Amino acid sequence: MTTSRRALTALGCSAAALTMAACGPLGGTAAPASTALADQPVATIGKKSLAAMKSAATMTVALDGVTDGEPMKFRMTMGRTGDCEGEVTAEGGTMQLVKAGPSLYMKGDDAFWKAQGSDGAALKDLLAGRWMKTKADAPDNKDLVETCDLDAFLAELEKDSDGDLGGKKGKPVTVDGTPAVPITSKDGAETTTAYVATEGRPYVLKVVVKGGKEPGTLLFSDFDEPAEVTAPAAKDILDVDKLAG
Repeated sequence: MTTSRRALTALGCSAAALTMAACGPLGGTAAPASTALADQPVATIGKKSLAAMKSAATMTVALDGVTDGEPMKFRMTMGRTGDCEGEVTAEGGTMQLVKAGPSLYMKGDDAFWKAQGSDGAALKDLLAGRWMKTKADAPDNKDLVETCDLDAFLAELEKDSDGDLGGKKGKPVTVDGTPAVPITSKDGAETTTAYVATEGRPYVLKVVVKGGKEPGTLLFSDFDEPAEVTAPAAKDILDVDKLAG
């Protein structure tokens, strides 16, 4: 499972890094006279958007981009309880992931298991289409669990948030029907544009990175929506910890 864990860890880091770009410079002085978020300085918008993201009880994060030179897609719904559900596609294969209470469930397609080498082929035959169940607190699962843990994700988001990333506001737009203000910054060949909601809570709605080594689009949605994660049915799982015991 080394390949899948490395991919998911890289994804979690890149998603958090993209979001940090969305926060813009978090320094700043007194608030301007206008109360409209789109009229405020980038520093103020960044500070408010970071606070809003940190306050969310649940959210869905979706990435379609390049990580470590490889195309990757990721979608995960996660909450403060540490439970989550979603899937990641990398190296041509897709793995579904569910963290429910003390257990972690994984289910890969044929291409995913093939990418894991001989161990993956053996697991594929053993599972025969079922979910693999294991303990979430097992040391080998630490990276996987942190990838879908909202608290861990937001902690990564907050890290280094005092840096001045610069940025320039664009004209107001809409993102999936929600009014937003784009903030664009450049770092060498890489251009990052973050879209912050200007109605309701100032959540980061979308981040688009163009150029550079890791272009991609990161979407945030389902803020504070009920996120009830359900474990797969008992008949559809294989508990590998019991086999090992």
